Amino acid sequence: MNVLSPLSVHEFIEIAKNENEIMIGDFVSYFQNQIEEASNYAIGPYFWFIGDNSTLMITAASQNINELTPYQHEAWTKGNTFFFAENIHPDDRFFVLSAFKLAVEKIELLPLERQSSVRLNIYARMLNAKAEYRWVLIQMPRLYINEKDRTTVGFILVTDLSHLEFLKRPTLMTLTDKVNNQNQYFHIAEDLKELVVADLPNITKREQEIVNLMAKGLNSPAISEKLYLSYHTVENHKRNLRKKTNTKTSAELIDYVWRNNLI
Repeated sequence: MNVLSPLSVHEFIEIAKNENEIMIGDFVSYFQNQIEEASNYAIGPYFWFIGDNSTLMITAASQNINELTPYQHEAWTKGNTFFFAENIHPDDRFFVLSAFKLAVEKIELLPLERQSSVRLNIYARMLNAKAEYRWVLIQMPRLYINEKDRTTVGFILVTDLSHLEFLKRPTLMTLTDKVNNQNQYFHIAEDLKELVVADLPNITKREQEIVNLMAKGLNSPAISEKLYLSYHTVENHKRNLRKKTNTKTSAELIDYVWRNNLI
């Protein structure tokens, strides 16, 4: 069983630092597809950065990062693990570092052909441009894993969730691992310090796209136009989603998705 233990920044650096040679050259070019597709992952305003484990430095960041954090672009691209951690709420900081470590360990155990199919979601509080804490969704759409199966570079996407209201703290971390075209979910909640298999419904890629757009506030006609689907098809997908999640309304569906960290 994978147990989540508190992890300080110093401990994280000790574990994460990797001096193996990185062979991908320009990091931005390597992650270009993820940069271009970031708007498909994000359900609100977002920024991204790329972390390099061989130096524990942030090597690149989106140009809008100063609009969503207290620091300018130059400060981020010269920042390190300490800098990133200092942007996270003190009560969440050790958890986020532990969650990253545990997620990477889980991914490294998978066959190479499946490593890229794993999706990581972490909820935490980070500083906004006014230096106020608000909820964000931290995702890792892609990792670079070297020949020794050690993660050395990660593309990190952070979405601002201040437009949403949380009735209670959501599941803190979800790992989604696609096997045989089915999603297997692994959860860590605030009162659960182990990574456990979660019995959640399998949501298809198309359903994921629709529920993401619903979370952005789009109605069925707008979703239909966005995805080039008929209104009838969108409504069918929504009915299937409500049936899978045992919810009756769109509001209940969105609440279910947030509580279980499925976005």
